[in-house]
Amino acid sequence: MPVDFKKYIMNNWRIIILSILGIIFLFIYTWFPYQISRGENVKFPSPDGTANYFWAERYAAGKDLFYFEPLNLIADDVIVPRSVRSDNGEVKPVSFLGLILIYGWIAKIFGSWIIIYLTPLLAVIGVLFFYGVIKRVFNEKIAFVSALMFLCLAPYWYYASRSMFHNVLFIDLVLAGAWMWIYAAYNGTRIKRIKRMGANYFLPFLSGAFIGLAIITRASELIWLAPAILLAWAMYFKQIQWDKLTLFACGVFLALMPMFYYNQILYGDFLKFGYNKPVAVETQSEIVVNNIGAENIDGIATPPRSIAGLFAMTNKFIPAQINIKQAGKSFIYYYVIMFWHLFWPALFGGIWFLWNYKKQNKGHWLYFASFILVSVILVLYYGSWEIYDNPDKSSVTIGNSYTRYFLPMYIMSIPLAVLFIVKLSELLKKKYLIYGLQIVAIIAFFILNFQIAALCKEEGLLSMKNSLEEGVILGEEILPHIEPEAIIISERFDKIFWPERKVIVGNFTGKEHNLQYQKLIEYGTPLYYYGFIFPEVDMNYLNDRRLKEHNLKIEPIKLSESNRLGLYKLVKIPSGQ
Repeated sequence: MPVDFKKYIMNNWRIIILSILGIIFLFIYTWFPYQISRGENVKFPSPDGTANYFWAERYAAGKDLFYFEPLNLIADDVIVPRSVRSDNGEVKPVSFLGLILIYGWIAKIFGSWIIIYLTPLLAVIGVLFFYGVIKRVFNEKIAFVSALMFLCLAPYWYYASRSMFHNVLFIDLVLAGAWMWIYAAYNGTRIKRIKRMGANYFLPFLSGAFIGLAIITRASELIWLAPAILLAWAMYFKQIQWDKLTLFACGVFLALMPMFYYNQILYGDFLKFGYNKPVAVETQSEIVVNNIGAENIDGIATPPRSIAGLFAMTNKFIPAQINIKQAGKSFIYYYVIMFWHLFWPALFGGIWFLWNYKKQNKGHWLYFASFILVSVILVLYYGSWEIYDNPDKSSVTIGNSYTRYFLPMYIMSIPLAVLFIVKLSELLKKKYLIYGLQIVAIIAFFILNFQIAALCKEEGLLSMKNSLEEGVILGEEILPHIEPEAIIISERFDKIFWPERKVIVGNFTGKEHNLQYQKLIEYGTPLYYYGFIFPEVDMNYLNDRRLKEHNLKIEPIKLSESNRLGLYKLVKIPSGQ
């Protein structure tokens, strides 16, 4: 039977437009990854991104997710960058392994070049899954406008572009799993056609598999994902088809198997993760986690050590370690103020939803209750931490970890914001005015989010790209002065040199680290320090007291007054001095 293309386009114009815009945004999302990959080596603005790329590329090449550094047996495992750990010389990831395994496996097929572009690609696909979920929960109109706003949502855009973070991948996997479960459970006519092909049971299994992949990508998010799933099952308990639920559970378990396998190999237990080895405070360049007693790497609090630890932490976290004042401050700064153009429409949309509570069906209430539940957990759990990713603690920027930790809350609030925009526009009565207001709202939303994601002076994508290029130039200027076998000590510039050079994240203030430096120097290993130039008084203090205790001193090799950075060599004090 010939296809009526005109009818097909009329019936599917929304998904066609979204697909076209998705392709456009794919190029927008990939602008930043492309910029950072143009040099000889791919460099990232964060240690997390650097480490995740290193391990994913290594996995794609068929290598182990660890390597042996013999000098760490001498130096008590200090020869590692941030976001990496060493146990008795075995250097391993400090990360949930999902992104590394998923991207590494795909790169086995297509090549390592694809790794930095996978998050932008999956981010676009995730928006289409989001459209499908919201269309089923609300309607096509709300789903379409929500998807348009989702495409240009600043934190989603930002972390889709900074492609080696876990958060966007996690969101996309959850959306895929949710869409497959909803459509497997839906008994409408469209799905009846699929049933005849057996997909009625294939989709629940795939749904579980995608949720399982999400868990291995960020197991710490179980703190809100598990309650949200339990809430859905509780509200639809009478409609649960246990055969589908069993297939869902099988899919989850199968997807968790790689995590169990590699956790056992790398960390000695199925449910242990790379985060369980504390990092000395002196190695932290951007320190700050109060209230939970957790260690911090690059300004980001480490998740619990295991699944069991996740729930143990939850027990400890409630109520003693919830900081209502700090949580409220985080919420206000990183939602109400930074994303006011989303918060206020979502708030008024929520008020309209409650005002018309009699018109809402069970699906609406499940979505609204899930949104409130997830938001409360995220704000109380992550918001109670005091996190500074920016050395300027007064700065409130898109690059702060709150914006990626709160990402599920931002996304789930979009349909409520759209509900308000749609209901407000419908007061105008005339169709062209209704559509005109909605288009203006979407364009304004795009412009505001573009300014935050790309043009923010401190940590916007453009600023970050320029800073990264400057860092690469600095590295190229320094490396000729350093032997290939040398180790570079640095507090925050390790991401410039590793993995091309061995690095230690540290300084000269701690006796324990100075002792390790002494061991390495005595072994014959060249050691350098790279960081901000020491004033004369500080250099004298180090050479006359701190380092002299270990028979060491530092000598300037290359100083750059323009950017106040310098390279110093750590040497042994000659006998008799």
